[in-house]
Amino acid sequence: MKYLRALHDRITAIGFAGAALSVGLITVSFWYEVIARYFLAAPTVWAYAVASYALCPMIFLAMPEMTRRGAHIVIDYLLDGLPATYRRPLGWTVTLATALVCLMGAWITGAETWRQYAQGIETVLAFAVPKWWVSIFVPYGLLSSAIYFFRRLIEPPPVARTDEAVA
Repeated sequence: MKYLRALHDRITAIGFAGAALSVGLITVSFWYEVIARYFLAAPTVWAYAVASYALCPMIFLAMPEMTRRGAHIVIDYLLDGLPATYRRPLGWTVTLATALVCLMGAWITGAETWRQYAQGIETVLAFAVPKWWVSIFVPYGLLSSAIYFFRRLIEPPPVARTDEAVA
């Protein structure tokens, strides 16, 4: 089990690097488009498409790492207002529900991605690519995040990092 957790964490780290690469790709494509359009009078047909396609991997490759770190959005107003005896069961229930919702989302988006692949559906932008190339990141991000939520139910929570300077 320890090996599988380490493998999952490693795949997540690689995915997070892919998300960072996607941010860089978006930045470079827009820089190139601005330079080409306004300084060279030669606008591209591909820069907007590349930036649009890179948004999906940027989000869904980063999502599992954010879940692993506990850096996702949490609204814990209700939990904070409850007596201590009810916090843990409610927190466990919310985490389980979140894991199940992510798992269902992964199933639904995975089926849709498979349909796009099987039917050969392409994107509609000027620079068309098979649509599943873009959407494959959605079920991955949801499934990996679901696994992290399930892991949170059986493992101790990660230690929160602070970036405060030590005096």
